[in-house]
Amino acid sequence: MIELANVTVTVKPDDAVLLDNVSLTLDKPTTAIIGENGSGKSTLAKVLAGLLDYTGSAKIQGIEVATGRKALSGRVGMIIANAAAQVIMPSVAEDIELSLRHLPKDQRQATLEAVLAEHDLTELADRPALSLSSGQLQRLALATVLATRPDVLIADEPTTMLDARYAKLVADQLFAASDRQLVLITHDLELAARCDDILWVHDAQVAHRGPDSICKYREHIG
Repeated sequence: MIELANVTVTVKPDDAVLLDNVSLTLDKPTTAIIGENGSGKSTLAKVLAGLLDYTGSAKIQGIEVATGRKALSGRVGMIIANAAAQVIMPSVAEDIELSLRHLPKDQRQATLEAVLAEHDLTELADRPALSLSSGQLQRLALATVLATRPDVLIADEPTTMLDARYAKLVADQLFAASDRQLVLITHDLELAARCDDILWVHDAQVAHRGPDSICKYREHIG
């Protein structure tokens, strides 16, 4: 469960408000957050991922994000549209292995092989990570995050730069597991419609919530 109470995010030098006094509870298995560029939806995602300072309270599984980053490490994973920015290690296999460092050494190889197979990356294991296509990179980023088996997955525009084939592959992976909570930030309204709950964020606040949020948003953008 995710609980926000009076969460506000401002940035210097002009104290621009990126998120304005947002209070909500996210308790559905899958939640989509939609809205225009600059509306605050990615800011909300970054708060949940522990990447932005905020005032108010933001809790995941009862743990305050701002003070509980260590406790939430491994429980919360995030992927972004620019998958190349998430790649750290030289090769595909090495990048996934980095996420498996918490496992006993005798379990890592078998787990690595299972993760590569699950994400259709086995044949690319030894390839330089940054030589991959955008679709392959996004699958790698997703595999690296999901290898930690997070309880909460935050996906910020994960299919934006992908063609239809790779977008479907990544989307199916996002919705594949029933034992984690997915928070999906997206402009893809068909993808958003697959979620159990939908929030429309506008002007740094939640403008509407519920299954008719997509209709409300479409009316707004004309």
